[in-house]
Amino acid sequence: MTIEGLAVTDFQGLQNLKLEAQKDAKQALPEVAKQFEAIFLQSMLKAMRMGQHFLDDASPFMGKNEQIFQDMLDGQYANNISNGQGLGLANMLAKQLGQSVNTAATTTVNPKTTNVIEQNMLASRVAPLAVTSTKTNAGSADIDDFVKSIWPYARQAAGLLGLDPKILVAQAALETGWGQFIAKGSDGSSSNNLFNIKAASNTEGETVKIKTTEYIADTPIKMNASFRKYPSVEHSFNDYVSLIKGNERYEAALANTGNPERYVDELHRAGYATDPGYASKILAIYHGDELQQALERNGFSGID
Repeated sequence: MTIEGLAVTDFQGLQNLKLEAQKDAKQALPEVAKQFEAIFLQSMLKAMRMGQHFLDDASPFMGKNEQIFQDMLDGQYANNISNGQGLGLANMLAKQLGQSVNTAATTTVNPKTTNVIEQNMLASRVAPLAVTSTKTNAGSADIDDFVKSIWPYARQAAGLLGLDPKILVAQAALETGWGQFIAKGSDGSSSNNLFNIKAASNTEGETVKIKTTEYIADTPIKMNASFRKYPSVEHSFNDYVSLIKGNERYEAALANTGNPERYVDELHRAGYATDPGYASKILAIYHGDELQQALERNGFSGID
């Protein structure tokens, strides 16, 4: 079923769209994206109309009924624009979210599999970002402890990917604020999820639900999402390796593991994160003094 050109008052059409999305998210995604764009446009028009509130009460544009019909008309304008060429927002949103839908739809889990890496192949990632800046309140002692606790696992994972382990530490540092903002369950227990890997709809095992920041058209939006919970930090690194190696989206990133800058850039291009500054933030930590000094204080070199 295809739903096109919904009227602003077509509540049955919206309900049908909801049902279609539940049955086939991939097929419904373009129309859902159009409706999102329409809502965005209507909000813009409403903000523009606010200027009319300063008009004299005797103005023909200021009656209560006039405002109601103006809102309805603006809503229909927004729908008509979105169902035409639109502003491009719907296409961008559908493309970005389509990567997540494809990942969730094509991954399966063998319940008999005991290998944690294989079980975690179903994990999907659409750029949940716990930290939106490289600046945190972490002191040197906190940074030292974080680096010391994950370095052995970073080395192991980096060896499997052909990466400099320092870049994995930098990515984990950005995602968790040097370990200060690791997602926690409702009971306060740590998820040990250093890379903020989301849980797919058919994920087995424990998950945690937290509020995260997604970027749509370069605009940060807060939303709730479910993330994987791991028994240990080592499991988190194992899952990261399996996600990167097992998803064709990241083939370009894997082809550039010898170049950390290219790797994180390709990772971002593939849709690992929606934050437009994601790659540059990782590289700022990677090349920064805080990480290098923490490695030296712990007796590690960048390649040991």
